[in-house]
Amino acid sequence: MLIAIDLQNDIFDKDGSGYAESTEAVRDGIESRIQEAIEENEPIIYTQNFYPEFEQESRSLESIRFDEAIFPQFRELLETHGDKYEKTFYGIPPEEARKIQKNYGDDVETNRKIEFIGAETNVCVLANIMIIQNIFPQADITLNKDLVASTSRELGEKTIDVLSNMNVFIIGNNEQQ
Repeated sequence: MLIAIDLQNDIFDKDGSGYAESTEAVRDGIESRIQEAIEENEPIIYTQNFYPEFEQESRSLESIRFDEAIFPQFRELLETHGDKYEKTFYGIPPEEARKIQKNYGDDVETNRKIEFIGAETNVCVLANIMIIQNIFPQADITLNKDLVASTSRELGEKTIDVLSNMNVFIIGNNEQQ
């Protein structure tokens, strides 16, 4: 199973309010990994973050809607082949986690690997790994370090180190496990 976290304009587009330059280095690899999952008939889950109403106090609704949209390079692939789960803030809420558990429990039993890609490593990727790890404790949670991005390289690297000590398999540098 592939889980793509927040592949949105917010962080991937230069005009996004949370743009991370590091996303430029991972975009094509993320697209290739999604294509691979499609070809292998691997389940694809993706999150889409929606900003709370109080965000409108500091910026326009137009800016918020732009940030919330899936980045064009990934949009059609995810909307056509993925299963979207909505969230506000960092991690998917309990009701969405229960849906994932119900919808994918059998798949996780037969194929224990769940691979994470996306952004931002030290915030939303981290939060959602913890949620999925709690609903599927038997799964082999994997983070592809070549397909994640952060606004802070240092925090991204520290997060990968922390995750490696929390029963998360770290893959990357073009190696697959």
